[in-house]
Amino acid sequence: MRALGFLLLLLLAAPSLAEPERTKAKTVLLFMPEDVSVPAIADFARSFRQTLQSEWREPVTVNIEYLDMAWFGSAGYERALRDFYVAKYRERRPEALVVFADATPFLLKLQQELWPQVPLLSIVNDDFLARALPQSPYLRGNWADLDIPGTVRMALRLLPDTRHVVLVLGSSQREVDAWSFVEQEVRSAAPGREFIGLTGLTLEELRQRVRTLPEDSVVFMIGFMRDARGQSLIGRDVLRLLHADGSPPIFSVHKTMLGQGLVGGILLDYELLGQQVARRTMRLLGGEQAASLPPGPIEANVLAFDARELKRWRIPESSLPPGSVVHFREHGLWERYRWQVTLALAAGLLQAVLIAVLLLERRGRMSAQRVNLAVLDSLPGSVAILDRHGVVLRANPASARLEGLGGLPTEKLFVPGGPYLETFREAARTGHPEAARVATLLQEVLSGHAHEDVVEFHGFAADSWFELRARRLELPEGGAVVSLVDVTPRRRAELEARRARDERAHMERVAAVGELGVSIAHELNQPLAAILTNAEAAQRLLERNPTDLSLVREMLQDIISDDKRAGEVIRHMRALLRKGEFPATAHDFNELVRQVTRLVSNDAQLRGASLTLHLAGSPLPVKGDGVQLQQVVLNLIVNALDAVSPCPPGERQVQVCTRQVEDRVELIVEDTGVGLSEEVLAHIFEPFFTTKPKGLGMGLSISRSILEEHQGRLQGERRPGRGARFRCTLPLA
Repeated sequence: MRALGFLLLLLLAAPSLAEPERTKAKTVLLFMPEDVSVPAIADFARSFRQTLQSEWREPVTVNIEYLDMAWFGSAGYERALRDFYVAKYRERRPEALVVFADATPFLLKLQQELWPQVPLLSIVNDDFLARALPQSPYLRGNWADLDIPGTVRMALRLLPDTRHVVLVLGSSQREVDAWSFVEQEVRSAAPGREFIGLTGLTLEELRQRVRTLPEDSVVFMIGFMRDARGQSLIGRDVLRLLHADGSPPIFSVHKTMLGQGLVGGILLDYELLGQQVARRTMRLLGGEQAASLPPGPIEANVLAFDARELKRWRIPESSLPPGSVVHFREHGLWERYRWQVTLALAAGLLQAVLIAVLLLERRGRMSAQRVNLAVLDSLPGSVAILDRHGVVLRANPASARLEGLGGLPTEKLFVPGGPYLETFREAARTGHPEAARVATLLQEVLSGHAHEDVVEFHGFAADSWFELRARRLELPEGGAVVSLVDVTPRRRAELEARRARDERAHMERVAAVGELGVSIAHELNQPLAAILTNAEAAQRLLERNPTDLSLVREMLQDIISDDKRAGEVIRHMRALLRKGEFPATAHDFNELVRQVTRLVSNDAQLRGASLTLHLAGSPLPVKGDGVQLQQVVLNLIVNALDAVSPCPPGERQVQVCTRQVEDRVELIVEDTGVGLSEEVLAHIFEPFFTTKPKGLGMGLSISRSILEEHQGRLQGERRPGRGARFRCTLPLA
């Protein structure tokens, strides 16, 4: 009986044979190159673990090893790591291995030593590194592309005025090894911009350099794990310090930096990357070979921006690429206090209705007074309100600056009841012609023939100018509001500006004539040589017996013609070199162009250039200062000859065309020279801007000013194929 009871107790204590054996949890071993304090590492590891544990149908254990390779990257440290993990995992075999970025070479060695047939999934940062991995059925290399060129190009589109591209990278061994590749990526995406590399610096040196960058700079911060002093750092913390120092716009390729002063970019989302890597790892846990996993990149980049930085750098959200996500928008007053604002608006609306009802009761009585006060307060200078007969109803006090009106009785202009219109009529009858213009304008406005008009006239007693503006009152009884303003300072400034421009134009003409000195000398030498030759021939003919008088007369006529030709050249040079104003008279624009081309034709031959004229078949009458208009033509032709000088002989061609386009005269000067870039076109008419080594930069600026004074226009453009084209237009006389 005792033996039977003991046997029964053993049977009850043993596990039931019918109870199913529990499923053993599978193990995934994840190796990260940096410490968990690095935001990108933390986001990737957390997302990887959460996705694997929530989506894998069976129990799974995720062991994560942080290697701290950027901060402790020596060969001795790697040997110590190897010994540590050999001892730690010699007796444990995971079902899958996952390694991120720079930890891949280390784990490949560890796999061969401990787990040669355990599938390994490697996520690197470049397709070249993925293709360099050894071929094995137990290895698959994918890459998460850090789109540095795309981010650089996008930043330059958002900030087109950028002239300096700045690259920031730390001094750890990994960052030093990556510098040349990253620099090439940035330079290739920013052609034409000046590159500034900030590496091999301490943290304080970096902050100082960034604070002193040019205003037209954009900073691209790829990483900063260690400075030149060996101090270990977090890139996001360094970004926060640079932003606090007032750095230029900063872009990156890491989403973990968003919110710390980063404008944005094509950012690698490490949480999204962790999810996708976890899903590929589940396929390994399901029995697939590593080599059967899809090759190529893992798409985890997002277009993300910080709304606060966009506002700071005045980048409109409408200019962002399609698909961009904007974070950190600041909620307005309405979003934060919707109900409170609604109640306040309702209360304000109720008060406004009550106030409007009260104001309506006073509207009729106060209407005229409000109109008068509004008009007087809004208009500058001395203001008067007139009735339909030109008598002052109300006026503000006359300004002391109106003393320049001379004998005109200002006390009649700005006192109620004063005869405003009649005062100017009386002044016109006593010999002030300017007063007649003012009286005519006032009469036109008061009678309703004009709604508003303005006249500028010379003062009656001093060197002063005034502007009188009259506007009809839209009232049944009529009337007008008249303002009288002293504009003497403005007119004097305009006269000074014109004198200065004329002085510069004269200097430009003198310089142009100086440059054409050889051509002018040749132009004069021909008629003078012909005069000498004909005179000597005539002298010899007179010594003959009998004398051929008809041939002598012909030679004397040639002498007279050559003398006139030389005199015409000299007169034209004196006109170009003469200072002062010239009367505006009628000219044939074709003839003005011919005179200039005759002047520069020898210079064109000396340069080996072909100067071709295509003038309109009929005269093109224009009105203006002939010398100034010829200066414009001279500047354009000389510039064209300068432009073709560097070209090979036979390709130096300059064409000058005139034609009539509707009611305007058009001149086109084009050349086959070096042409104009977009940057040059943007500044070519600015004073002192020049592309010539010895140029003053005033010719085109003065030419445009001359044409604008003649109601004309001047514009430059690139010529199809090669060269430049300048087009100016003038109104027909």
